[in-house]
Formats: sequence, C-alpha cells, structure tokens
Amino acid sequence: MLVADIIALAEAQADESYGPQDWVDLFNLCQDELTPLAKMLTTKAGIVVTVTSGKAEITIASDTDLVTAHRILNVYYTPTITGGKEVQLRRLQAFDSASKGWKLDGAKLYIQGLSTETAGTVRADFYKKLAHVVYVASPESYTPTTPEIPEEFHDLYVAYLCYKCQQREEEPEDEADFKGEYKTRKEEFAVARIAQMEPWNLKYLQQGGGS
Repeated sequence: MLVADIIALAEAQADESYGPQDWVDLFNLCQDELTPLAKMLTTKAGIVVTVTSGKAEITIASDTDLVTAHRILNVYYTPTITGGKEVQLRRLQAFDSASKGWKLDGAKLYIQGLSTETAGTVRADFYKKLAHVVYVASPESYTPTTPEIPEEFHDLYVAYLCYKCQQREEEPEDEADFKGEYKTRKEEFAVARIAQMEPWNLKYLQQGGGS
C-alpha cells in the first residue's frame, strides 16, 4: 500500500479526522518502533579512511549512509596498497585497545590494529533505520511514497495509527482492540524478519515459546 492509502484507511477505520502532519507524526513513531524488528540490511562500501599508527576512525554523522544505521553488523577493511585485500574485522569490546578489529560509540566507528599503511577503504553491513515519512502540502504527497517493509505487513501501520488515535481520544475499548491487533501483527512481523534475515536465531524464539 501507499503511505497515503494507509493513512486514508486508518482515518476511516478509526473514524477520526486529523491533519496530514498529525498522521505522519504517528506514522513515524511506528517507523521507530518497527526499526529494531525490520532488519533492513544495507551495505556501504568505499568509505575512505586515513590510518595513523594503525588506527582509523569514521564519524558516523559525516556519512550520509552510516547515519541511517540502526545496528552495524560487519566491518571490512581494504588497505590502499598494490594487491591490498579486503579483510573482515572482528568487533571488539570497548576496553580492548590492543586487538585488531573495530568498535563503536555513539558518534564514531573506530578501527585498530592495522598495519603500517596510511590509507584504506571500509565497507560496512548494517541494519538501517526505517525512513521517516515527510508530508508535502502542495502538491500533496508523502515521501517515501511506500513503506520499506514487506507489503504483507503494511496493515501494521493501520492498526498502530488506529490504536494511537483511540488512545488520544480516550476510547478504551476501541484502543484495546486495535492495540491487540497491532501487537499480534508486530510479533508475526518480528518472527518473519528473523526467519528471513537471521534464521539461526529462530531456535531462541522456539525455546522462549516453550516449543
């Protein structure tokens, strides 16, 4: 479904009339809530770094792609030398200042334990944040026009928007119905995304469910 269709359907089902920006604000709250479950895999390659004393760092906010990362998964490094080969680096604990690998804080990605080269490139795999929707009044449009998650789960947004509407309007019975629908679909979405992106983790869900 298009974002516009989702909002129109939610407005009809909830029987509430809000301004477009109010709907978008609620939609974006849902995006933030679904981001950890969505596991939208993205790769950024060719990040140029300067190596000093075997170390390099990347300011996340300065990279238009990495700034959208919800969770960085893998980091690879290729030295800028003749015959330089890409190597996958190990994630290190924050206090490890000696091992070869990478670590992260809220602002920077750090690489250490490199050789004597002075430059290289980095490739990173990460799960990205779901993009916030922007409303444009004239001509009326929503960007992006379509949610990034699989279409079979677009009803998640409808349930969430209706649930939040009823919460605002203090309609407890309707709120509980939509909240229950959203919770059920969100759990199904989480399992589906784990099965798609991290099937090796399904066993932990099964253990948690007692099966």
